[in-house]
Amino acid sequence: MMSQFLLQKRAHLDIWFVQKMSQTAYELPKAPEAEVYSPSQVQTLLQQGHPLRRLMGLRMLHIGNRYFVNGESLLSDHADAWNVLARHRTIEGPMLIKFINEADFLAELTLIINKGYWYF
Repeated sequence: MMSQFLLQKRAHLDIWFVQKMSQTAYELPKAPEAEVYSPSQVQTLLQQGHPLRRLMGLRMLHIGNRYFVNGESLLSDHADAWNVLARHRTIEGPMLIKFINEADFLAELTLIINKGYWYF
């Protein structure tokens, strides 16, 4: 019965697993105090070459086009951009240059920056 249930609910199991695996087992350190950014400020800072740093210990995983940052789900069509963020601890502006004019990506990125997961 359990095997049949798992086969029927495979998508839910995958999402649950990735969500749990992307959560840290301990409290994340606090990011340096920063202002609340707008998408245009994030865009400007990246264009000016300010490095974007990932919070130490932050986990980011994905299944398909759904990304999980510390257990929180992001549904996005910008897989290439999120893959850059997932693979690097420090992001230089040129690494995201082809995405920084995408309003929906900038809004998502600004949201996780304002949560303190990445910081300038």
